[in-house]
Amino acid sequence: MRVSGWTSRSVTAAALTLVASAPALAQGQPDYAGASVTQCIPFANFQPVSFTDPPKLNFSIAGDNTIHTVTMDTGSVGVAMSATNIPNYETLKSAPGAKPGTQFLSSSKVLWVGTWVPMTVTLYDRANNPVATSEVLILGVEKSGTCDSYQSDQQICSNLPAPEKPVLYMGVGFGQEADFQPQGTPDKNVLLNLRSVNGQPIVDGTFNKGYIIGRQGIQVGLTAANTSGFRFAQLAPYPQYPSDWMMPQGCITVNPEVNRNADGPVCTMANILVDTGIPQSYMTLPPSIQFGKVQQADLSEPTKMVWVLAPNTSVAVQIPNAGNPIATDAFIVGAGAPNEPAQVIPSSTEPPPPAPKKAPFINTGRHFLRQYQFLYDAKQGYVGMKDQPNPCGEQ
Repeated sequence: MRVSGWTSRSVTAAALTLVASAPALAQGQPDYAGASVTQCIPFANFQPVSFTDPPKLNFSIAGDNTIHTVTMDTGSVGVAMSATNIPNYETLKSAPGAKPGTQFLSSSKVLWVGTWVPMTVTLYDRANNPVATSEVLILGVEKSGTCDSYQSDQQICSNLPAPEKPVLYMGVGFGQEADFQPQGTPDKNVLLNLRSVNGQPIVDGTFNKGYIIGRQGIQVGLTAANTSGFRFAQLAPYPQYPSDWMMPQGCITVNPEVNRNADGPVCTMANILVDTGIPQSYMTLPPSIQFGKVQQADLSEPTKMVWVLAPNTSVAVQIPNAGNPIATDAFIVGAGAPNEPAQVIPSSTEPPPPAPKKAPFINTGRHFLRQYQFLYDAKQGYVGMKDQPNPCGEQ
């Protein structure tokens, strides 16, 4: 389904009460002078994609002529492949830079265990023509299984078996180290470690690390031309992980007619993740926020029943804040707006003991991208938003 120019004004009038109207103003402006290298890498599965299913990319690894089609996940970082499908894997485990590793997908509770090995990755267009190469560490998965809770410094879920089916995943996100992914650092991100584009080596100073997620593909390399029209918000540096950036901030309003104070509707500041890997949304809010819930099957774990936001619940997410947003993601549960997630799974910042307190958070899921193009500037530390009708690489 193509969504053209959809904004929060397309929701019913009730949704307009979610937040006070405010212009989408820029939060500072990055400088793209001198950056000229850019390339659109088309999605392998649809043209244009509707973001009902995850976007996918075509790629291969050194020593293997097989072109793989893989989910492009902004909710994790790093390529993960079954170790048995990586040529010369046992030799690569002894190569400089190789190290034991893990990857944990917190939404589906899947843990992969193996070794990060150095690799050349080639990205392709839909006709299987190579368009870019990257040098990264990829995770050779030797063991795999479900793990209810995982921390890399604890011996939890240590007796996992070999994968029952082939593992193939590509995480291209950022700021995920605190979400059970301490090894998800920028050196694992294929899109941020490009060495050539269309057969030409990238010259220092000409490539601004970052990307734009459009409806036909992902544009790598940010320039003055392809960033035109975006509204920007500055990211905070990740103190523990140099060269990475924290997730953007946002303000969540739920049922403003009920959750109010003397200043108006309560808007909870939270970390924001725009996640192409899932169709549902996860929301962590203070226990004081009131909303209705019903039970449904969890889309990530279909055998598990979870509480979800009840129909007619009003939700708005403003990035980076309510006073000066660059994007407003507003919907009413069950109303059928294009940007509405398949389900919204709430949790509390104060779960029952002994569980620790949590920070307010929302994973929007991929339906957010039906409304906005998403830009990540890994060099200067910005996110950008722009209405989504434009295809990848075109203005």
